[in-house]
Amino acid sequence: MFEPSDIPRVFGVPPGADFPQVLVNRVLGHYLNAPPEDLARVRILVNTRRMHRRLSELFQAGGARLLPRIGLVTDVDALCPGADLPLPVSPLRRRLELAQLTARLIDKEPELAARSAAVDLADSLATLLDEMQGEGVSPEQFAQIDVGDESRHWERSLKFLKVASDYTDQISSEGMDSEARRRRAIELVGALWAISPPSTPVIVAGSTGSRAATSLLMHAAARLPQGALVLPGFDKDLPDVVWDTLSSSRDMEDHPQYRFAALLTALGITRDQ
Repeated sequence: MFEPSDIPRVFGVPPGADFPQVLVNRVLGHYLNAPPEDLARVRILVNTRRMHRRLSELFQAGGARLLPRIGLVTDVDALCPGADLPLPVSPLRRRLELAQLTARLIDKEPELAARSAAVDLADSLATLLDEMQGEGVSPEQFAQIDVGDESRHWERSLKFLKVASDYTDQISSEGMDSEARRRRAIELVGALWAISPPSTPVIVAGSTGSRAATSLLMHAAARLPQGALVLPGFDKDLPDVVWDTLSSSRDMEDHPQYRFAALLTALGITRDQ
């Protein structure tokens, strides 16, 4: 599907365009005169079930044809079939067990919080654990943060983070949190692709790389011989002075093009490429 390239392959769909329609039109246009089975060998990975449904509907709208394989970047078992991954830990079990741990900590040190806050604190810790594991951040890294005048408040927060750390160690032999499991699967996929890249097209479409685990998958796909990224809402007409600022500063993280600038910088390619 793609011509050989010495650089990661990235495409952008402009803001305001119907992203799934543009993607389907380009893919179908490429395979217009190809054998029907060629389209069925294309793998498209998207980040939401809504996008999955829309692409499926659009591919089916043109009449009978073999369809590409459309999957989710979050579907761990489909991404890495047969991998020796621990079973996922139930989110409900995780929250109930964390609630017990936070309640014990509050009983031991009542000045930290009211006991009635144990469940809410457990929910917050569970959410934080998801983000930490998805981003590849260990609890130990938090202890190294310089918080200046907020040190007393931060010290209290670290005690609850210690609960999260101990809990993660406790369940590691029984299973793995969903985000940690997903990141591990993507790392395995990237390692496998580096050794034995698929010969058929792999397209990661509609993701911005805002989540570290998805970004890992995008980096691996962009470097495949037949891999590509298709970015949504990519503004190729953004003035160079603004784009250069996005590429060099973290103060612009709220800009809608910031993630794209960070992604291209990490891939080692320019906007023109």
